[in-house]
This record gives sequence, structure tokens and C-alpha cells, in this order.
Amino acid sequence: MTSPKVLRALADIEAAKADVDPLVAICLDSVADLIRETGDPDAVFDRVLERIARDEVETLAATHGLRLCRSTEESVADGTVTSVVLYWPAFVILPHGQTAEDSLAQLRAAITEQLAEEQLAADFQAAAAAGHTESVEDWHVRITQADR
Repeated sequence: MTSPKVLRALADIEAAKADVDPLVAICLDSVADLIRETGDPDAVFDRVLERIARDEVETLAATHGLRLCRSTEESVADGTVTSVVLYWPAFVILPHGQTAEDSLAQLRAAITEQLAEEQLAADFQAAAAAGHTESVEDWHVRITQADR
């Protein structure tokens, strides 16, 4: 006997297929098949979302020319690698066992921070080229106060 939760998930998938590209409909059919096989829509959806996040991590890394590396179980256990480690611009280390969703969020934050630092460096170089003679610290104070 099929549970109400499974029936709802299958009905939602069928409804979603009405407005999608045929290739997406094929993918949704595969998801529905997995739900029928396992009887656990939540687990199937979690698995699908994890796979999508993993693809997004790979795409984001490739977009920025970063090679993905995974840490070992030991490096996580001893506290060496507990979150995403970005070695700009060459590679990124993802902690062993971390979900792709967590890795994606951390990688996005690390790249955003790195790009902001690069922009600050470029702005400082432009200021120096324009004849400003001040320390990086003084320049940073002047620029951040000017933004307020």
C-alpha cells in the first residue's frame, strides 16, 4: 500500500511536469520512480537537492578556474579542515563528509570575500597611480568612511 505522503509527492511531480521542458519531465519521471521504489519522498528529494548542489559547486569552481579537492577523513577528525579552504586562484579544499549544500554556501562566501579583496587592492593601486600617497590602512579608513 502506498502512503499518503508518497501519493502527494507523486501528484506534485505530475502537476509540475505540465509546465516544463520535456527533458525536465524525464528527470521528474526518474525522481517519481525513485519515490515509488523507496517509499520515502523526503529522502529522495534530499538526494536530488544534494546532487544539484554538488553540480553547482563544480560549476562555481570551474567558473572561477578553481580545481576541487576533497580532504581526508583524518583532516576533518583532527580539525585541520573543518570548512571550505580556498587557495585563490588555484584550488579549493572541501571537507570530507560535508554536504554539497554546505560546501556551496561556504564556497560562495569565500569567493565573494576574495573578489571584494581583489577589488579593494585594485582600487588602492588606482589611487596610488593617481598620486595618492598614504598607507593602505589610511586609504582603507578614508574609503570606508566615504561610503557612509
